[in-house]
Amino acid sequence: MEEKFTLSFRHNNKDFELDAKFIRLGYIHQFHVSFEDRNLIVEFDEERDYRIIDPIGNSTKALDTQFLQALVNKISSLH
Repeated sequence: MEEKFTLSFRHNNKDFELDAKFIRLGYIHQFHVSFEDRNLIVEFDEERDYRIIDPIGNSTKALDTQFLQALVNKISSLH
């Protein structure tokens, strides 16, 4: 099952409108979020906290950790 939506949030006085998908895979779920030509995967880790995975492992441009935390906070607030 896949549901597309726009993930809207504010970080550092800047508004973000990111394309996202909610994907259910059996008993788990993931959010796929498009940001700066990347498809980030947000899912629960073993301790039931959200983690962000960059499946390409793109290390040429590191993402701001505060931005990533704001993204996780927004996704956490959805349920």
